[in-house]
Amino acid sequence: MLKNNLLILIKLVFACLVLFLTANLISELLASLIIYLKRGFFPFSWERVFTSFFTSGYVGGLILGIGLWIKIWLQERKNKESSSE
Repeated sequence: MLKNNLLILIKLVFACLVLFLTANLISELLASLIIYLKRGFFPFSWERVFTSFFTSGYVGGLILGIGLWIKIWLQERKNKESSSE
């Protein structure tokens, strides 16, 4: 049981981190596209994507992943108590 919960937690945190990294990448691409349309150069940089992610994005991914895991855990506990009555 504990091994399954830990595996679910790791999967959720990883998925949320990837989600936040993807959102950060898309926002950087959109900002670079707007600058390209206005000024004529495309200032996209992978360094800025990862710098932004590692300064603030990973925190959101960790919190979201752990929060979803707690929600799933509480829902399973509630369902288990309902079925035992």
